[in-house]
Amino acid sequence: MKLPSISFLFIAILVSSCTNGLNKNKHLTVFEESVGQKTATYYEGLEWWRKLEDASPYVCIQEFGETDAGQPLHLIIINGKKNFAKDKINESEQLIWLINNGIHPGEPDGIDASMLFVRDLVSDPEFEEKYQKLVILIIPFYNVGGALNRNCCSRANQNGPESYGFRGNAKNLDLNRDFIKCDSKNAKSFNKLFSDWDPDVYLETHVSNGADYPYTMTFLASQADKLGPVLGDFVRDELAVDLYSRMKNEGDEMIPYVNVFGHSPDSGYACFYDSPRYSTGYAALHHSIGLLTETHMLKPFKQRVESTHRFMHQLSVTLLSRSQKIQELRASAINNTLNQSEFALDWELDSNMVTPLSFKGHKAFYDTSKVTGQIQLFYDKAEIWERSIPYFNHMVATKTIQAPSFYLIPSAWQEVVELLAINDIEMKLLEEDTMMDITAYEIKDYHTAQSPYEGHYVHDHTSVETQYWHKNIQAESYYLVDVNQPKKRFIIETLEPEAPDSYFNWNFFDEILQQKEWFSSYVFDAKAEEMLKDPSIKKVYDEMMEKDPTFSLNSLNQLYFLYRNSEHYERERHMIYPVFRIE
Repeated sequence: MKLPSISFLFIAILVSSCTNGLNKNKHLTVFEESVGQKTATYYEGLEWWRKLEDASPYVCIQEFGETDAGQPLHLIIINGKKNFAKDKINESEQLIWLINNGIHPGEPDGIDASMLFVRDLVSDPEFEEKYQKLVILIIPFYNVGGALNRNCCSRANQNGPESYGFRGNAKNLDLNRDFIKCDSKNAKSFNKLFSDWDPDVYLETHVSNGADYPYTMTFLASQADKLGPVLGDFVRDELAVDLYSRMKNEGDEMIPYVNVFGHSPDSGYACFYDSPRYSTGYAALHHSIGLLTETHMLKPFKQRVESTHRFMHQLSVTLLSRSQKIQELRASAINNTLNQSEFALDWELDSNMVTPLSFKGHKAFYDTSKVTGQIQLFYDKAEIWERSIPYFNHMVATKTIQAPSFYLIPSAWQEVVELLAINDIEMKLLEEDTMMDITAYEIKDYHTAQSPYEGHYVHDHTSVETQYWHKNIQAESYYLVDVNQPKKRFIIETLEPEAPDSYFNWNFFDEILQQKEWFSSYVFDAKAEEMLKDPSIKKVYDEMMEKDPTFSLNSLNQLYFLYRNSEHYERERHMIYPVFRIE
């Protein structure tokens, strides 16, 4: 008898483990057993999910990629059609909703709320009939290293649970700053997961810092202006409005995320600028609706988990009722982007666009701190005020560019090539030497942070000057990226150096900022004297001698100016951004 192959046995076991068993109505969580005082540890949480998988034919646990902690990234799939194959789900007409928990494991509300939410769903005898249009994906613990690093006290402002994970991951990275740069294995796995599954809607769960107020739940969505008119208007004018209404009807009124630190929100506040380093900004580059919950840190843990649980239920109802519409809007948004030629690279708050927001707040007052002796903000919880305050929820583009037809990326910068590849960006290595008309950027100015931020000395205020070259592109030295593909916005915002979260600003190309060759003054002096016989060079030289003391009083600066204008200077290397545009 011929025995099945090992690979066949593996597939058979995987399918069996994802489809056996029946629903069970009682699967108590650590949160419930502790009467809302404790959150599940990493191992307790995974054990609970495995038991639910055994009990329900609608739940499947898979591993997806690595994390810095050495443990795999887990993905829970909930599907009323009992189908857990990614390719088949992607081909179906089901809406895909991805929930990400524990990015900051010290903010664990979503970890426990997701368990309650899914158990509610699959215990419902009508689940299979009700949830035919929606597939739910859940990352139970994204920051595995932080989840394993348990403590009682690192969240100084937070009211419970008894113990929890740490904000930094195994490399002490804040993973909600890592979606574009991908310094962590976690982020690389997430980028691949996001591109493979292509979720229509993304939800990430958090606990807030900042001001005090009576609300338990606050809510943030991908900034509507950045999403574009098709998806952006839907999120701001329909999806968000429906969620606010549903939560209020459930007796859990919520408000937009309170982006206020160090002062009271009574004078108004602005929306959060979610550049692509953050999850909702990253999701927007994929035309996915990014949502984020921020429960209020000072509310009891039990109350916060229940609010997050409630939000998940209300969002599921909203998504089920609009599943087809959301998919159609995404397709339309992608099509619009393919036909779009001008793109915004950076944004600022539009101070002319104000939305009145009905807000309840605790009375704020200032008093002298008994510790510092200085004036300190305090809140009086006994007194609640309610009034309309200004809410600034619109952005305006401050920097726009015309999209090229192609980019050329040097194969030497493999890290950049790999990051584009895991985000499903199509590119091909040039196989023959080719003469091309290209546009090159010279980096004219940039500011570098004086202290490290998430492992980088980040650049900002980058400016460039355009140069036009007719250049031989050598075979196998560059990848050709056709910009006209569904991830067009992702390509532009990572490869245009002036974009705030471009790969340039995250230091991926710092090698080009250092000059590699130099000159000795005593050798170059004779050459410099000859160069000054050129009237065009002499004119600029004399003007600088007259107007700039740092030039006229510094002989090295004078010689360096002439050196940079000589044939010896590496003008196609130094300060030349190595990613070229083909218009």
